[in-house]
Amino acid sequence: MALQDGKSAVGRPQLHSPVFFDYPGQAWQGVSMRGLRLKGTSAPIQGANDLVFAHTGLQRVVFRLIWPGYGHVEWCRALPVVAPNRVPTRVALGLQIASNFAHFVESQYETPSAREGMIAPTCVRFEHLFLVSLQNTSEGVWEADVALDLS
Repeated sequence: MALQDGKSAVGRPQLHSPVFFDYPGQAWQGVSMRGLRLKGTSAPIQGANDLVFAHTGLQRVVFRLIWPGYGHVEWCRALPVVAPNRVPTRVALGLQIASNFAHFVESQYETPSAREGMIAPTCVRFEHLFLVSLQNTSEGVWEADVALDLS
């Protein structure tokens, strides 16, 4: 049961449903972040033109990027989800997320606390990342569910 202020009847914030990203005809596989960056809003995504935040009432969300071995690196960015008379489409949101990951990968000069997930030319590279979903993890905060394809 939700109340007007976005909190449940027991006072906890009400979380929004995840936003999923897949190629047409696929499920739970995600889409290449590199492909999103290369093709932009013309990338083939199932439901590409869906207005993903249209009924949420949100104006912006905080995108938090957490990566194994880089817990000491704070990466939070405000993403506008409403522009004047415009709500982003699924593909536009995916492009924003992919751009954030690209900047994160490009700016990693930090030494990871563990080798797992290490971002380096001989380990994890941007082209290995597939965006599966965007999850609302706490009030106003969203995190990406990312799959790795190291092949």
